[in-house]
Amino acid sequence: MTFEQVLKRLKHNMLFILARRKQLKAVVKRPKMGTNRWNIILFVAMVAAVATSVSSKEFIVGDDKGWTLNFDYQAWAYGKEFVVGDKLVFKYPSGKHNVFRVNGTVFQQCMIPSVNEALTSGYDVITLQTPGRKWYICGVGKHCEQGGMKLFITVLPQSTPPPAPWVSPVPSIRKLFVVGDDKGWTLNFDYQAWATGKQFFVGDKLVFRYTVGKHNVFRVNGTSFQQCTIPAATEALTSGYDVISLDTPGRKWYICGVGKHCLKGLKLFINVLPLSTYPPPPYYGARKLAPPKF
Repeated sequence: MTFEQVLKRLKHNMLFILARRKQLKAVVKRPKMGTNRWNIILFVAMVAAVATSVSSKEFIVGDDKGWTLNFDYQAWAYGKEFVVGDKLVFKYPSGKHNVFRVNGTVFQQCMIPSVNEALTSGYDVITLQTPGRKWYICGVGKHCEQGGMKLFITVLPQSTPPPAPWVSPVPSIRKLFVVGDDKGWTLNFDYQAWATGKQFFVGDKLVFRYTVGKHNVFRVNGTSFQQCTIPAATEALTSGYDVISLDTPGRKWYICGVGKHCLKGLKLFINVLPLSTYPPPPYYGARKLAPPKF
């Protein structure tokens, strides 16, 4: 929201409050000593109005890249906090792309809704009015399916109590994740949607299953993942059943290096959690409590 918009909203709220105050004056004859109290109420209402206006954020989807082909919008959204009242702005050349608000199933399968549901202005502003999951796709050609023009976010309520310190569980048994489940490592599958909601810990394993010679797997960094830069062929995993052990915490990126498979969405980004992230035991005076037993 621009500064001019904030001022406009503030002016509107002030006029409304002043008008209401005049109405109350006409109905209730107040003693003179109550003037300060009414001024305080007016001031608090004005501050609240400004705070609400200023607190909302406007996100340009894709930042300077805008809404375009071959850009990883899940990587763009990672780490951002979207709250009710915020706005998404989809910028693109009018006629080249569009925006559809869809559900999870349509998002996963890149099913295009009816044309009259499309946003087509080239500067589409969407206000996040309710909390929960939101899905957006481009409905032009195969931009969603092959060009990666799709975005999934989770919108938080406008006011939530501060979260309690997070303590991750310590799984007693390491997990083995077959990437893509029964679909395996293949084209036209949304691997970021597959990874959403899963917790990967140090010691877990990823299994990439595919037809030998049809695909491969490269471990890359964030820049190579974003740009689909293929490393040297000697770094490829090519067995068709590639098992990767998650030995260290942090972000991990994987792509297929065959043809333009990466640009078509054959890529996976995950965040690996430490094996144990328990907070230190509390202190009481100079005495340290014993750590919990597992």
